[in-house]
Amino acid sequence: MQQMLRDPVAAALAPASAWPHPSRAWITVFVLMAAYATAFVDRQILTLLVEPVRRDLAITDTQFSLLSGLAFTLFYTLMGIPLAWAADRGSRRNLIMLSVAVWTAMTAACGMAGSFMTLFLARIGVGVGEAGLSPAAYSLIADSFPPARRARAMGVYAMGSIMGVGLALIIGGAVVQWALSAPPIVLPLVGALRSWQVAFMAVSLPGPVLVLAMSLLREPARQGVSVAAKAPAEPLGPFLRRQWLAFSLLSVGYSLVGVAIAAYLTWAPAFLIRAHGWEVGQVGAVLGSILLVGSTSGILAGGWWADRLAQAGRKDAVLRVAMIGAALSFPFAVAAPFAPDGVTAAILLALAFTAFGLPQGLPAVSFQAIAPNRLRARVMAFYLLIGNLVAFTMGPTAVALISDNWLRDPAKIGVAVAIVTAVVLPLGIVALAAARKPYIRAVEAAEAEHS
Repeated sequence: MQQMLRDPVAAALAPASAWPHPSRAWITVFVLMAAYATAFVDRQILTLLVEPVRRDLAITDTQFSLLSGLAFTLFYTLMGIPLAWAADRGSRRNLIMLSVAVWTAMTAACGMAGSFMTLFLARIGVGVGEAGLSPAAYSLIADSFPPARRARAMGVYAMGSIMGVGLALIIGGAVVQWALSAPPIVLPLVGALRSWQVAFMAVSLPGPVLVLAMSLLREPARQGVSVAAKAPAEPLGPFLRRQWLAFSLLSVGYSLVGVAIAAYLTWAPAFLIRAHGWEVGQVGAVLGSILLVGSTSGILAGGWWADRLAQAGRKDAVLRVAMIGAALSFPFAVAAPFAPDGVTAAILLALAFTAFGLPQGLPAVSFQAIAPNRLRARVMAFYLLIGNLVAFTMGPTAVALISDNWLRDPAKIGVAVAIVTAVVLPLGIVALAAARKPYIRAVEAAEAEHS
């Protein structure tokens, strides 16, 4: 059989029979979305537990930001590259199953931690486990949908992150409120569990179910590679040298927008608790609902809008939608911490998170559009290395440093978030605007190569 074209643009020219049946493709997406949601529950549950963790472990906001950001993000990003290499060469489904098992076990270990260092090490383990999910998942989705239908599918997968944060807030808030009034839970060899430890143990329970669900999926054939023999994995270096400008500007733009999102995901619960006196359960229910309804609506709208613009011939469709979403979020995100009461703050947060949702599913679409098949997982992992280190380390930690060393008032943690957001969002929009021409040239070069 004649060798098939090797890049994602040319893959759209493959026969319709080469793609999985739509029902099977969407089942894959929904299982992956459930895995992503569970990953974010396990990753983000800590943000709602800031007050009891700080009290019980006697740590500062800056130390907490290291637990929330650096402990998880550093190894999540570093392990992403070798695990993405494995995804480009082997079974992506099996890699995801192993990843789910590891991060589930490490989340349970967080629930048994009794000091800053043991919790820090357990958070590293969660990051290592989750590193195998997204690069492999994006590659699976790209091989399940033609390019013209890919933004919506990846948007649905990206919804898992926000659904996970929302569920973490709702479940975590309920568990903490229950644990505060319930009799102590005592485990053999561990002893009595504090309220935040119970929350970690509770959210680790869905892991085995996810492993079973993943085992029932069929891995799709790789599109755009030889069907006669396995093509060797392509080196990443030449691709980055060819597309360095587009890749760099896209990475900077999406990462800076991500800083604002990460800052709010980490510190919004503490802001409402400290500035407006909300209870943990109330914060979890309200913020969780905002994310589940507002952010997921924004992500779906962003994917639908980008697909419509792409079908109309806009090669920079994803960048247009991402810039609009970032611009719309700016006034609400900056204003929320200065609201006179909690209800007004919650309304502004709802508007900000809905606008934040527009660009959240689009980075993967941008990078998959210019990455050859056997580089997809590694290109995504390399972006995630940059994006997560910038967003989930710089965002939470910059806010904490401003709060601890400049404002010197824990109740003004929201003001610190507003300061960071006011700086990074405009810079992110500028970088995405600068990326448009290099991105279009990269897409056109890919099309011309196989026309």
